Amino acid sequence: MELLDKYKKEKVIDVITNILKAIHLKKYEDIMNYVDESEIDDLNEFFGCVEKTLELNDFDTIDEYGVECHFNPPYEYSQLEIYDYDDQTGFAVDYDLTSNSELVDMRLQLEFLYTDNGYTVRFLNVDSD
Repeated sequence: MELLDKYKKEKVIDVITNILKAIHLKKYEDIMNYVDESEIDDLNEFFGCVEKTLELNDFDTIDEYGVECHFNPPYEYSQLEIYDYDDQTGFAVDYDLTSNSELVDMRLQLEFLYTDNGYTVRFLNVDSD
């Protein structure tokens, strides 16, 4: 992995770690401390819907970053995917969410756009599969 890719992944993990902690603690407004923009106007209302979806599927709260996944049967799985934009303006990030170490068929979606000073980070969505 080249140095730039390693730096990019470290930056992404740092942002995701903070966002997932805010989601886990249900402090949704804190997400704006870690992103520059949000596609979602009312994060509390939006995550109220996410909570209802979790509840309907017998899940608890979203796990923080780094919680081990338990798959049966066990297999290697990457929750984090980074997609570089062809036009070199930035990259998109998908992170598969878990609750109680199980996949919940929801994906955190972020966008990192290159600027002269680094990145603009945008919260896009939590998408359901």
